[in-house]
Amino acid sequence: MARAPGSVRIAMVGTRGVPACYGGFETCVEEIGGRLVERGHDLVVYCRTTGGPAPHTFKGMRLIHLP
Repeated sequence: MARAPGSVRIAMVGTRGVPACYGGFETCVEEIGGRLVERGHDLVVYCRTTGGPAPHTFKGMRLIHLP
């Protein structure tokens, strides 16, 4: 995936994941992450595996599910 000039790669860790359905930190990751993607940055969110269906993207953020 080509990045916009001046964009950066960002990884967010320490969250249960997005979409946010757990608490304030997850909501923060969802809101800030979505806004960074809109500005052309490459964002990866490392999420916990929940046992249910695991989407690979959300609002342009790439999601990596860990056990």
